[in-house]
Amino acid sequence: MPKPRSRPPLTLEVIKNVVDHGTFQRGKRYFQEDRVIFVDVIQDNPDELYFISETEGGRDEIYHQTVVVKPGRDRRTLGIFGDCTCPVGMQCKHMVAACLAYIDGEAIISMPDEEKSFTDWLVQTAPGTPQTPGEHASDDFLIYQLDSIGTNAGTGFAVTFRVAKTKKNGLPALGREVGMASLMNPYGTPPQYLRPNDRDILNQLQISDPSFRTPVKLQGLAGGIAMDLMMDSGRLFLGRDRVQPLHRGEPRPVELTWVEEAGAFRLVAQTAPKGGLPINLRPPRYVDLETHEVGGLEIPDDLDADWLSRIPEAPPVSPEELQQVSETLAVYYPQLPKPKALNVRSVKDVNPIPLLTVRVDTLNLTRSALNLQFIYENLTLTPDHPGTIATGRVNGVIVEIHRDLAGEEKAIERLGQEGLVRNPKVSGEFTLATLGISQQVIMTRWLEVLNQTLPRLKEEGWRIHHEEGDIPRLDVAEDVHAQVEEGNGWFDLHFDLEVDGRKVPLLPLVSELIGSYQPGRLPPTLALPMQDGSYVQVTREQIEPVLQAIIDLYDHLAPGQESLRLSRLDAPRLLELGDAKVQGGQDLQHMARRLTQFETLTPVEPPRDFRGDLRGYQQQGVNWLQFLREYQLGGVLADDMGLGKTVQTLAHLAIEKQAGRLDHPALIVAPTSLMSNWRREAEQFTPNLKVLTLHGPDRKQYYEQLPEMDLALTTYPLLPRDSEELLAQAFSFLILDEAQQIKNPRAQASQVVRRIQAPHRLCLTGTPMENHLGELWAQFDFLMPGFLGGQEQFSRTYRTPIEKHNDGDKLRRLTRRTTPFMLRRTKDIVAKELPGKTELLRSTPISGKQAALYESIRLAMEKKVRDAIAKRGLARSHITVLDALLKLRQVCCDPRLLPASAQAGSAPSAKLAMLMEILPELLDEGRRVLLFSQFTTMLGLIEQEVKKAGIGYSKLTGQTRKREEALDIFRNGHANLMLISLKAGGVGLNLTEADTVIHYDPWWNPAVESQATDRAHRIGQDKPVFVYKLITENTVEEKILAMQARKQKLADNVYGDDKRDADEPPIDADMINALFAPESGA
Repeated sequence: MPKPRSRPPLTLEVIKNVVDHGTFQRGKRYFQEDRVIFVDVIQDNPDELYFISETEGGRDEIYHQTVVVKPGRDRRTLGIFGDCTCPVGMQCKHMVAACLAYIDGEAIISMPDEEKSFTDWLVQTAPGTPQTPGEHASDDFLIYQLDSIGTNAGTGFAVTFRVAKTKKNGLPALGREVGMASLMNPYGTPPQYLRPNDRDILNQLQISDPSFRTPVKLQGLAGGIAMDLMMDSGRLFLGRDRVQPLHRGEPRPVELTWVEEAGAFRLVAQTAPKGGLPINLRPPRYVDLETHEVGGLEIPDDLDADWLSRIPEAPPVSPEELQQVSETLAVYYPQLPKPKALNVRSVKDVNPIPLLTVRVDTLNLTRSALNLQFIYENLTLTPDHPGTIATGRVNGVIVEIHRDLAGEEKAIERLGQEGLVRNPKVSGEFTLATLGISQQVIMTRWLEVLNQTLPRLKEEGWRIHHEEGDIPRLDVAEDVHAQVEEGNGWFDLHFDLEVDGRKVPLLPLVSELIGSYQPGRLPPTLALPMQDGSYVQVTREQIEPVLQAIIDLYDHLAPGQESLRLSRLDAPRLLELGDAKVQGGQDLQHMARRLTQFETLTPVEPPRDFRGDLRGYQQQGVNWLQFLREYQLGGVLADDMGLGKTVQTLAHLAIEKQAGRLDHPALIVAPTSLMSNWRREAEQFTPNLKVLTLHGPDRKQYYEQLPEMDLALTTYPLLPRDSEELLAQAFSFLILDEAQQIKNPRAQASQVVRRIQAPHRLCLTGTPMENHLGELWAQFDFLMPGFLGGQEQFSRTYRTPIEKHNDGDKLRRLTRRTTPFMLRRTKDIVAKELPGKTELLRSTPISGKQAALYESIRLAMEKKVRDAIAKRGLARSHITVLDALLKLRQVCCDPRLLPASAQAGSAPSAKLAMLMEILPELLDEGRRVLLFSQFTTMLGLIEQEVKKAGIGYSKLTGQTRKREEALDIFRNGHANLMLISLKAGGVGLNLTEADTVIHYDPWWNPAVESQATDRAHRIGQDKPVFVYKLITENTVEEKILAMQARKQKLADNVYGDDKRDADEPPIDADMINALFAPESGA
């Protein structure tokens, strides 16, 4: 491998090629003046020369250089890259000097140079210039640098050490600093640059200041000895001067005199001739900073040298102390000069004039400040001025001011009234409190102080002086105007501020507040920046409704946006704009008022053929439904269970038919268990409505009748199966009962129901939200798509902040947005309108295995009963009939009540499923429930389901040993559900804590049921009681109820002379035929 070619040498020509002529000449002069302190080569090889250096600048600054020299590609030329800490930064004169120092010094000296001046020669040959001894091992030597330092006793002197070389001009270089610790290290080898006399000097300095710190203080006898030795070495210089070392001067007498400084008098010691500064050494010395002389002090015999050295410690004397000081001097130091007596004028009973100096920080207004002073005649004092009397010179006369401290304190309190507080770090400075206050609020307060407070103070006689910064103008907004422009299904809302007779668009001014706005936390006033650099002041009442509307409806404002485009569904916002003057949009405002004040809506009476009496709150509900229809709005009727959502809806549809607006059928979608309820209540209340039930296996054949119907009923599970037929038909109304069923927007039923054609949509539910806010969004998205945004936007804006972060503000915003379109009355709200007891029938069909089991039991029991009657006669077949009816009733309650051999494979219970839908809803509404069943085993099955649902309960049966304990659990509120067997708790109990009773299975004798109901509905009950009776459709349970209504025979048995058990049905041929006849499904 060939050996790499060597790098060309660094020469003068190479340096000249990388800098201009002027830089090279200045660098050469610096080198010749020995300003290069050191050059340290880091790397030197054929590929690179890399060294660092330090060079002294023109004003004794020390600059650091980094120099890299590299050959070019042909390895015949060189490039120099030099960085420096000087202001030039690179390729500067300091780099040139460092490069020249690296090159052989003889080559530089031999360069043509300007002729030396006589002054240069004279300086270099001046006596006392230290010459480096040639016989010493090192060319470096130690310089002693004397500097004045501030001490508690006034001016003192200390020594700093520097290691230097002799420059080409014969003078020492500035040198690099070394510390006392390194010079006196007892464990290391002494530095080679130390001379023999340096050791004696350093020993005396260590005695003078044993701290080992640098600089070393000169004091006492050792300091005096060290001073003499350093002068003898010829290497003691004053400060950074290296031309003339300090040398001995003639002794000078010391004299004491009084000098005036800032209105006070100070005793000073000085030499004659003047210029010498006394040093606290023994014997005392002086240093003359002009002549560089150090000499002894001639002290009068009647003065002590130690006392003289302490004169710099003496405090100044105020004019009011002059007389006392003169008297004291006459006693203790009669030889000292006395301060001249002055003519002092005393000023009393003068009111201070507050002076505020204003400093405005135009870049950050919150950093502005006010400085308070008090003017007494022409003398200005700060609030922190010591003492009750202040002395100063006014027009050459000493004035003694007797301060009015009460007046000064009154002025300070006046600033406090404006919210200004003192800055403890700066005397007399006042600013605004900032702890826990937003920058926006602080800026507003400063604008108010500068524009409103200062003029008020000026009117009160204060003087205001603007020291720096212009005061931004602050105008006051007189009114907020809201202009409404209506479109098709939307409206634009434009806000203006009225400022000094002109209108200014408001939205651009508040766009930056949107991200930080927190409802209820705005200050009373706020300053908004204008485009021209001024500000406008608005009140909280003016701005907060606007901000609230923006954050409720917009994530942000676009730059320059001056109006909000809103859906007509947001019309209620027009009523929430506070003091804003709303112009235009009269129809929208009228709709908004009616939407938010449903109690005042115009009553719309149902037609005469409506067979029902509406309670007051129900009539208001019908009025609200009619209002929604008028304005083509969707809504959620969310009354508590049992308050009549069904009858209100039917009355609403009856009105529509009478008015001729029901040109297409209304479609009601409900859970399967509610089909018979709707059908039954429609027959009861609106017999004139033509109702079609689209349910059951043969429903498809009835769809052709749909256009002629007034009302169609179907179920959620059938929506996907019948979507083709339903989507082909136009409907006047689409009403969802138990609307929370569409909570999953991706479910097939939810997707189909959104596509059905209907101009009017309603949701009926006692629980708009069962588990999470997404269920509420799904219902509103069905009613009015986009009203709450898309699903992801809703989750981001409302659901996540509310459910995960407990954001109360977001919850209030959501409530405010949905409330106008949701009518919810709880039983507590309408309690006065409710009767003492309301009975409600809830039925559910049986299907599948349960229906098949029921039919097989019915056939078997019918044959068994008829065979028994044929063999023994009706009177002797009583037990057989009751056993057959018992089995049918057990199948209706739950097939698991049958003996295991008859269960036919654990068929599910439709009634138990219905119960577990109703029960959680009732408990969520705050109801306290008594649940009765005659079957203790059934209560056990219910108990299992209740446990799975996490519902607390108590239980009372014939097997319960601690009856009172079970009752107390319910009475004391530890559980809101009590399971009771009919015989164990049907009589003798007082449970008025309950307000709801559920009869799981109908009993033959309604009096027995009434007695059970009366456990809650009795004297002492102060709440309406709701009684739910659960039955299965097209079963023996339904026929038992029909028999009760038709004949009332069971009640007659209770009060008559019949000896049969009143809890057993009267058995005759008609009853047998009715109970065991095959069922006809609808």
